[in-house]
Order: sequence, then C-alpha cells, then structure tokens
Amino acid sequence: MAKNEIQVQKSEWRKKSWSIPGLLGGKQEYFSLVKQLVKLVGAEQVTDMDVSPVLKGVTAPRLWREYAPFLKGVGLVGNNAGVLYLTESGIAFKNDLTPQHLANIMQSRFRLFGETLEILAVEPGTVQEINARLCERYKLNWGDCSNTRKRMDWLEILGLIEDVGNRKWRATERGDEILKTWHLATPALLESFETIMKEISVSLPPFEIKVLLQRLYETPELHRERSTYNIWVPSPNRIDNLRVITQFTLERISKIELFKFIEKEFNLKTSSAESMLPFLKASGLIEEVGRNTYIATSAAKAWCETGDDLDFIRILHAHMRFVGEMIKTAENDIVRNDIYAQAREYGLNTEKARWIAGFLLEAGLLEEPHYLHLKATPLGNCFVRDLPLIDESIYKEKQETDAVAAMIDSDDSHADETEQLFNRLHAAAIDPMAEGKGAGVALEERIADIFRFMGFEAKRVGGSGDTDVIVRWKDDNGESIIGIIDGKSKSGGTVSHSDISDVAIETHKEKNNADFVAIVGPGFSGDTIRNHARKKGFALIIDTELIEIARMSSELGLSLQELSLIFEVPEGLSRLAELISAKQREMDVITLVVSAFNKEQELLGGLSARDMYLLLRATDISPSLEELISVFETLSQKEIGMLSPMKKAPFAENTIYELKSERGVVNRLRALASAIEKGAK
Repeated sequence: MAKNEIQVQKSEWRKKSWSIPGLLGGKQEYFSLVKQLVKLVGAEQVTDMDVSPVLKGVTAPRLWREYAPFLKGVGLVGNNAGVLYLTESGIAFKNDLTPQHLANIMQSRFRLFGETLEILAVEPGTVQEINARLCERYKLNWGDCSNTRKRMDWLEILGLIEDVGNRKWRATERGDEILKTWHLATPALLESFETIMKEISVSLPPFEIKVLLQRLYETPELHRERSTYNIWVPSPNRIDNLRVITQFTLERISKIELFKFIEKEFNLKTSSAESMLPFLKASGLIEEVGRNTYIATSAAKAWCETGDDLDFIRILHAHMRFVGEMIKTAENDIVRNDIYAQAREYGLNTEKARWIAGFLLEAGLLEEPHYLHLKATPLGNCFVRDLPLIDESIYKEKQETDAVAAMIDSDDSHADETEQLFNRLHAAAIDPMAEGKGAGVALEERIADIFRFMGFEAKRVGGSGDTDVIVRWKDDNGESIIGIIDGKSKSGGTVSHSDISDVAIETHKEKNNADFVAIVGPGFSGDTIRNHARKKGFALIIDTELIEIARMSSELGLSLQELSLIFEVPEGLSRLAELISAKQREMDVITLVVSAFNKEQELLGGLSARDMYLLLRATDISPSLEELISVFETLSQKEIGMLSPMKKAPFAENTIYELKSERGVVNRLRALASAIEKGAK
C-alpha cells in the first residue's frame, strides 16, 4: 500500500470515536426511531428541546434533548441556538433511509465497527468470543464486553449479522457484500502507521496569542500562575462549543445575557451555565471589564478570527497547566493511567486531565492508538516544539518533607483504588454477568461498596424474596433511616418500566421497614418509568450519577444527611447537585484566600475580609464579601486555627486576621482524620 494511502487511512482512523453513543428505547426500535427523528429534524419541526417528538410505534417517547446526543454523535444533526438541523450527512441519509446507508455512516464514525463484522464473516462467535478476538488482534484492554456488544447490536439491527443459535452470530449475505466496500484497519496497517513520516505544517499563532506564549518563554516563573481550575464544557464537539460561546462575547455582554445564551444554545440548566463561567475566565477566553460585564480577551478574539483549533490549545496552554506538557508526555505510546499519574505532579486530578486530553484529541494533537492508550500525533509532536514547556518541579513546594511526600503517595494509591471501585460499578451496570458472577450479583455488591465508601452502613442482601441492598444511616436528629436499593444491570444500557415490579418493591419496602426506595441502573428509558417512579416515590439513579456523587462525597466531605438527598423524590438529586456546586465553590474560595494571604501578608501584616474582597474581585472566582466573611469565620475556628484575629472591629468584614502555619494545620487535620479513619474500621 502506498504511503499516502496509508496516511489517508490513518487520518480516517483518527477521526473515528471509540464509543458509540447510546440511544434511548428498545433495540428493535432503533432503526425506525433514527429514521423518524431524522425526518422530523429535516422538516424543521425541532425548535423546542424540552418537548417529545410524536413517533409511530413508541408509546412513551423521550424529550428531544435526550435523543439529540445520539443524533449529534453519529453526525446526523447539529445544534444552532437550540434548534436542531440536519448536517450534510443527515441530509444524505434523509434522502436514502436504508440500513446500508446508516451502516456506512456508523463505519465512518466508529472504530472497529467494520472490523467486528469482518471477524464474524470469517467464523461465527458469541459476544464474549468476538470481544476476546478484538482485544487480542488490536491490543485492547476492554474490561467487559459492553463495547463489543454495542457494535454487534447495531450490526444486528442493520441486518449485517444474524443469530445462528447457541448465542453465536455470523455475518449475513448483506454483511458480506458491504464489507467489500469498506476500508478496514488491520493490526498490521495500524502498526505500519508508526513508520510513516510526513512533513507537518503547523499554522503560526496570531500576534495576540504569540504574546501570551512569549511571556512564558521570557519569564518562566509565570508558569506558576497557570491554573488548575475545574473544566466543564458541553459535549460533544467541545472546542467548537467553546468557539460559539466566545464568539457571543466579542462585544460586551452582561453575565445574565451570557448565561441565557449558553442555556438556550446547549439546552442547559442555569446552574450548568453558571458552572462554566470560572473556566471561561481561567482559560483566558473571556475577562470581566465591569461589574458582571464580560468580553472576549484579545487572544480569544484572534482565535475566533482564525478558527484554528491549534490557537485555542495555545491559549489553553498559556493559562492552564499540563496542556503542552501532556503532548510531550505522550510522545511515545502511553496508557491513560500513566498520563493521569503525571498530571498529579502538576496539581491536576484525573478528571481535569481527562478534559485536557479530550481537547487535545479533538484538535488532532493526540490520538488513541489502542483502547485506553494515548500518543502524540505527528502534528502534536511538531506543535509542541514551539510551546514554552516546564517540568512539574516548578509547581512543587520548595521544602517538601519526606513525610508529606509519603502522604501524597498514600493518597494517590487510595485514589487509584477508588477509581477501580467506580470502574467496577460502571462495568457491572452494563454487564449482568460481570466478574463471572450470577446475573446482577456484581452490580449489587458494587452498589453496597459505593454506599459504604460514602459512609453509609450498607449490606448486599440479594436472592429471591428480598431487596438487593439495604442502606442505613442516622439523620440530624439521631433517628435511624433505612433505604432499600434495587440494582438493574442491562447490557442495552437502559432500564424500562417493564423491568421493574412494583409489587415486589413494595413488598421489600414493607419487609425491611424502609423509609426510601432507589433503583440503580445504567439508564432509564421512557417517560413511563420516570412518571411512575415519581408517583411511587422511587428514586431513579443512573450509575454514573452515583459514581459522581460518591466522588464528590470524598472530595467535599459531604455529610450522610446531605448525601441522603439522593433518595428523595422528585427534587433530591437536583438539590444535591446544587449543594455540591456550592461546596465546590466554597473550597475554591478557601484556596484563593489562603493563596492571597501567602502573597500579601508579609507586605500588609494582616488582612480583613474587606481587604480580601478588594484583592480578589477581579479574579476568576470573584467571591462576594459575604462568602469571604464566611470563609474567614471557618478558617478561624478553634478546631482549624488557620486564621487568627489580630485586630477586632465592630463589623466582621473589618476584623484583621493573620495566617498561621498552613503546613502545621494541614498535618494536624490529616493526623486527626487518619486517627478517626483507623478507629472507624
């Protein structure tokens, strides 16, 4: 094969995604559902994402905003100011609504789609057998069969494979024919990518962005100011979405106008739109030019003019840690966990590193040569040569003791174990036979593990005639509360109303004298199950929601009373999300206050909440005076002792404080937490 042809195939492979987005509804309805949805979008009937389309054969259709992620992920529709429209691919499919056409689209967008069919064309096999062959041929580390099962589900839906008994599948005649038209990536071809060399042309940055990078070259100490702030952007096409938001701020706008635009454009709640603002500021895309008034930075305006994803990455690198450095770290094939471990050296947790990796993948600077692996592309290697890089040592404390280092290592080890727990829960939610155990057993065990991780007393019961998991805790009045949980593991990714027995659940609730009922699954299909659960008072919890809540319970120190909101219907989950957002902001303000004390105390001697307000009002977080007073009160409590009043004043905001040794306070609190944790085991 000619080198240029191999390079074309490599480019096509890079554009494909590993993950096929989920589609709500029964598997046998998928193709009919996609056809109807595309027709409706083509008829320009979708201007309100919060209504349900009228669909033939679907008794309880979901909202448009719940169907949109699949349609966008497959490339059939786009979203413009809250109005769905057909892409070129969508228009072509609308004019040829055949399974073969959709199969061609799936093959062009998802890795190992056609390659799975090719294996089945050679020899029939079960899902497990095909998964094993894919993992062996393409050096994958798939922990379960969910990725393979989803590919085979679509191959079945589109008539490309058929059941031959004994849970085995094989390619149909239609499958054999379509294979002849597809360009497949063989293992040998992927390996040959490594040997292909090509001159890469990297666009030059505009002047405004070049200045940002030049400052880092000339003053390496500025690297310390690169942010580690939380990242959140609507998916998919996150860079494009950021560009849309930035373009809206090319002229001065108020905070309220910005939030309304983001809510309407991306179908988000106000709280989600608000959570984006700190990142937009920290990443150097917008700046505050008046009270609650914002405008795109000069660098961001330059990016909007060029429209070049590389310019966005340059801006991001200038303002946030471990962007260009991640490309350098992935110069050779590296597993994601090793990338995340390196990110911690720069002060970033796994979630933030995932976001940065996602941006670099979208910009074509990283690629995924194998599942859970990352590697810099030739473009990435050329691009990073012109970036001012720094190693992690500049971010470390100059005098870091061995004891502190050991604590960090211990924390990292604990974090790895926690992530394994979360991954096992998710795997069990979409694979009923996970871990080689009986149907649903692994999910029940992992649910109990997660609730114990959060601090609840949790026990897996299982078996016929009783609930799956019992959870106990005490409320603020010391009263014992009991919740029962029904785990639903579904390989299709969704739990429907028919999967739930009201009679059984009510019997289990009465048997265990339970106050609350929850159902945990990978997703819930249709309004029927949601409306019924709301009526019965059953909380529906998606496994990924439970994982995120568990993660926040550890990071933010949430109490059992706060976490128990997860059981309350119908507003419990939304109230908990608001509480988590408020707690995250409180932690961010505390970090900012301690940092400001370290910088200013030597010069000013002491600081009041009002002094701090004036110092921090132009920062990304811009805390209010009330927030700062609350933080000062928290840090000056006897149990913490981080701040000590120097000069009291009639009004709390004018009392002057000094900062005590933060390392001593941290060590004391760590020791106290460790002692409590040992006693609780």
